[in-house]
Amino acid sequence: MSDVRPIVHGAFHASLREVEPGLFRAEYVGELNPENPDQRALPDFHLGTSARDVKVWVEQMARGLGYDRVVWDELPGGD
Repeated sequence: MSDVRPIVHGAFHASLREVEPGLFRAEYVGELNPENPDQRALPDFHLGTSARDVKVWVEQMARGLGYDRVVWDELPGGD
């Protein structure tokens, strides 16, 4: 038996910003209730010292939750 969840959610949306030199923050909506999208509005984030490492972490987490890809959204103001 495999520990891999089937892909059922489609795209996971996140944004990435450098909050100060060398510190990166990915922001996304946390998963409260995957069966009801209207009840998944818990803001969450991940911090790291490398934009690449933060993106990899978010992409692995999203796959673990059953998403097939991460869409990196633009932040308001061009951040």
